[in-house]
Formats: sequence, structure tokens, C-alpha cells
Amino acid sequence: MKRQESEFANPSVAATGQHLGALVRQARIARKWTMAELAERARVSLATLKRIEGGSLSTSMGAWLAVLERVGLMSRVAELRDPASEALLNETRAKRVRGKSAISDLDF
Repeated sequence: MKRQESEFANPSVAATGQHLGALVRQARIARKWTMAELAERARVSLATLKRIEGGSLSTSMGAWLAVLERVGLMSRVAELRDPASEALLNETRAKRVRGKSAISDLDF
């Protein structure tokens, strides 16, 4: 039996899915598109679009991104940054030793 993502999601994740779905619906309505028109433009099924607008957590990331792109919200997703992770990654890179590898040349 397929696992329902919503059963395992914390309330914050579920609320974010609902929020994103509402943004998609709002953007679609602002453009005066029907659900069928947006589904066709995003190349997803009508059922998938309904799940996205409902904030479904089990819908694929690819479908979400296709719909977000069609309603003009992809640039907002592309702006997302995580300064904490970037700082940790930079720190890790700075600590890495730049010497020769302990393994000899394996070129045969």
C-alpha cells in the first residue's frame, strides 16, 4: 500500500503545502484560466492540478514545479537560499586539505 505523505508531515509542512496550493489557485484565477487550461499549459493532468491546488504533499515535485513555472511563481522558488547551509559548506571546503592523495596514480 502506498504511503500517504500527509500522514507523516508535521503541521508546518502541511500548512506550507496548503499555502503553495492557494498561491497557485490565486495565480490561475488572476490569469482567468480554468483548471483545465492551466493543467494543459503545465502538461499535468487535471487531477494532478486539483491535488496541487489542494496542497497535496504526495504530488511529485516535478508536477509542482511545472505548475509554479506556468503561473509565474518559479522565479520565487529560484530565489530561495539557505545561508546556514552555505556557510557550513564553505567552512567544509576551507578545511579540506589540498595536498596529494594518499592513493598513488591508478592509471594503467
